[in-house]
Amino acid sequence: MIDLDQETWIYLAVIAVFLAYFLWNSRRAKKLRKDRKNRNFRRRYFERKQENEAKSKLQ
Repeated sequence: MIDLDQETWIYLAVIAVFLAYFLWNSRRAKKLRKDRKNRNFRRRYFERKQENEAKSKLQ
């Protein structure tokens, strides 16, 4: 195995932590965007549904 000094291992550990955080955060952000998109879609769907029901009651 490669023989590295303690300082190099610390640098590698810091880089690994930043990469792990970046990957975790990007997945989390993707999930939040998807949830927001679905929530907006459901809101528009129910608004259209209520408008159509109101129109049908008037006729």
